Amino acid sequence: MHEASIALELYEIVEENIIKYKLKTVTLIRIKVGNFNGVYEDSLRFAFGVISKGTKSENAKIIIDEVEGLELLVDSIEGVDYE
Repeated sequence: MHEASIALELYEIVEENIIKYKLKTVTLIRIKVGNFNGVYEDSLRFAFGVISKGTKSENAKIIIDEVEGLELLVDSIEGVDYE
């Protein structure tokens, strides 16, 4: 299940942005996934949920936009910088 390794990489990118932009919580993560990557969306969401449990991105909604090809790109990360 390569979705777990993708979820871990996604989590690391989100964590870098939490630090860079001093976010208190992440609300939305939008990624683009090429249709030739063979990524199962439910598996990716599940793996990210397990990895992010107890963190600032735990409740983030993940939107996956399917595109042509092999692309795998974090398109945007939204969050709140106040409590």
